[in-house]
Amino acid sequence: MAITIPEVSIRRLSTYLRCLRQAEAEGQEWVQSSDLARTCGISGSLVRKDLSYFGEFGIRGKGYRVGELSKAIEEIIGINEPIRVIIVGAGNLGRALIHHLKEIPYFKVLAAFDRNEKKIGKRINGVEVLPIGEIEGFYKKHAPQIAVLAIPPEGLQETVNLLSRAGIKGILSFALQGIKAPPGVVINYVEIASEIEYLAYKIKKGSVA
Repeated sequence: MAITIPEVSIRRLSTYLRCLRQAEAEGQEWVQSSDLARTCGISGSLVRKDLSYFGEFGIRGKGYRVGELSKAIEEIIGINEPIRVIIVGAGNLGRALIHHLKEIPYFKVLAAFDRNEKKIGKRINGVEVLPIGEIEGFYKKHAPQIAVLAIPPEGLQETVNLLSRAGIKGILSFALQGIKAPPGVVINYVEIASEIEYLAYKIKKGSVA
């Protein structure tokens, strides 16, 4: 029987990886689960439990070899090779995303797409803005893996359907709207207001305690 890995454990892998990279930058060769937990702001038992879903790591009494665990997590996540990304929407949010993702080594931003003719043909941090109607042809040549949607809710489903027909399997949307995911396509949402509201709750809870 296959083990179901909790989504929160999968998401925490990225946090562990950032903490490991910090340790590596500081010259650490080994790290204990308690040290990793303290840096990441969680418990040591949770670190060990999360990692146990993906295999056996480390040496009892000595901890984890930083470089080896970093590489293992990169392979688990799937970022041991560059992730090919396109941005749909070349407005303020799209521009910010391009600048941010270009700073991350394992993301390769291939192109941006927009409907506004005034934006088409321009470059944002070296990334060319193309007509949205060219997505299918672009996919055949470059096979992007993930599309990030930085567009208003209007026409969102139409854009998702277009990306699906092109062959895109992963979509990240900044518009929290009921989008129907086509077969074989995974859609994740980033809703900034909800994150701020959650943070406000945590602050309030802390102030009451």
